[in-house]
Amino acid sequence: MDFGEIFRVLRRWWPISVTLLLVTVVATGATYAKWPKTYESVAEITLLTPKAVADQPGSVNNPYLGVGGLGPMASILATSLSSGQSAQQLQALGVTDSFSAGVPAFAAGPFISFSLTGHNPQVIQKSMPIIISFAETSLKNLQINRIQPIPNDAFITSVVIAEPSTPRQIKKQRIEVMAGVAIFGLLAVFLVSFGAEAIARRRTGKPGGKIYERTIAGNGAGQRDGSLKGSYRRAQRDGSLKVPYRSAKRDS
Repeated sequence: MDFGEIFRVLRRWWPISVTLLLVTVVATGATYAKWPKTYESVAEITLLTPKAVADQPGSVNNPYLGVGGLGPMASILATSLSSGQSAQQLQALGVTDSFSAGVPAFAAGPFISFSLTGHNPQVIQKSMPIIISFAETSLKNLQINRIQPIPNDAFITSVVIAEPSTPRQIKKQRIEVMAGVAIFGLLAVFLVSFGAEAIARRRTGKPGGKIYERTIAGNGAGQRDGSLKGSYRRAQRDGSLKVPYRSAKRDS
């Protein structure tokens, strides 16, 4: 089936195809207008070497000199922050939007990225400081030794290296939903139109449910005549009838 045939079918069943096309346009526009906007804010922290280690001779009090060995601790903290227990604790603190924490891909240090998504940018801005404070507390709790207390200067700490960004709208999800509605509507146009065409052909044997002229092969060539009765009788006389009609009585 070529594009010409597709166009002819759609034109033949234009009441169906046009109606479904209009419904698709309206549905796509309504999806764009009604689908809730989603905003996202991101931040990033890094872990620091304990003060007791940074104060050792040769470290020149630089907490960044030993961060190369803190990668495993960053993964542990990110996993802890992503747990269901942490989610419940954050909800108790008032953070109800979708939150995620993870070590960035190809991270060159003990970095942890935070992402908070929601429908209210003001709420997101208020929630990000709560998340960062919660991460600092969680980092300390992971290091508490119940049997033997750890000195305060021996704790791994964290610092914010990327402040929470201004919540920005995420358009990808809305565009994907709109595209899905549009594609579904266009598929409905074709499926319903060609379904109606198929039903009509099964009932009448001809495209669109119309009775068309029959081609009668005679003397090795096809003959086309506007009169079905005349073509049938001529084919009977010269013995070239190749395609029998459903009922000879109807044409007599």
